[in-house]
Amino acid sequence: MKDARAGLSGFIFDIQRFSLHDGRGIRTLVFTKGCPLRCRWCSNPEGLSPARQIMDDHSKCIGCGACARVCPRGAIRLEAGFPISRADCDGCGRCAESCPAGAKTICGQLKTVDEILAIAERDRPFYTHSGGGITLGGGEILSQPAFVWEILRRCGQRGVSAAVETSGYGEWDWLARIAGLCEIIHFDIKAIDPIRHKAFTGQDNALILENLRRLDRRLDELSPMPRLILRLPLVPGYNATEEHVRETAAYIRENLRNYQEIELLPFHNFGEQKYKKLDMAYELTDRQNTRPEELSRLAEILTEAGLPARISSW
Repeated sequence: MKDARAGLSGFIFDIQRFSLHDGRGIRTLVFTKGCPLRCRWCSNPEGLSPARQIMDDHSKCIGCGACARVCPRGAIRLEAGFPISRADCDGCGRCAESCPAGAKTICGQLKTVDEILAIAERDRPFYTHSGGGITLGGGEILSQPAFVWEILRRCGQRGVSAAVETSGYGEWDWLARIAGLCEIIHFDIKAIDPIRHKAFTGQDNALILENLRRLDRRLDELSPMPRLILRLPLVPGYNATEEHVRETAAYIRENLRNYQEIELLPFHNFGEQKYKKLDMAYELTDRQNTRPEELSRLAEILTEAGLPARISSW
């Protein structure tokens, strides 16, 4: 009997091969589409919506009007740059397919598990020599848990090391199952204070912290035990403060025991141009990147609290 899971598909917005981040060795990063959080500093706004979208780079438009002629919903306005009326666009992609200059491009592809694994197989020689593997992130992996779980299951069958990145916002049963198939789990802690968390991500953190505590206990049941890496994204004006880091350190010491290290992620505004291409507002235009001396001091606070900390290189 044919396994129905063989044709399981999911939406992704990018695949990055030969990466040296998000796990050991050389990695293939798969970015799933869809996220329940709306972090103001998110550098991948194209991963927020679960639907296919059109990215529009007005600087490349040559004014041919091909996009407007083929749009079945009349969502292309007859103005300079032929902007998209987002309320009317259903992401069909005809405008992007007709654009000779590449001003409009499709963001979001439906991929089967087999298609993802085929890419991983091509990269297997690099995993073998570097200790690398595949890393699934997003968006949020728990927004497409069955798709992610099946990729991880099949990776395990093939001897491909797998890692995930998660905000922890999703169903616990899926997170527990996914954890059992990973070598590495990267788990974000954006804020301990629930009011601050909701103000800057759009969601309360009660579910996230409960899932983190349960995940920590779940690791005791797994052999070999996955490496749990706690990540602290540090954004000036939000949580890049000694108060936040001390609060986080206290929470970790009180509630967790199975983490391997704490990784400090500096803020950067690399995703700003993506917001423009999606006609989305970017709130942190004038925010300065986290300074190295600030990161060093915040890392020292964790070290002084007896916690293993390191600063991310990106």
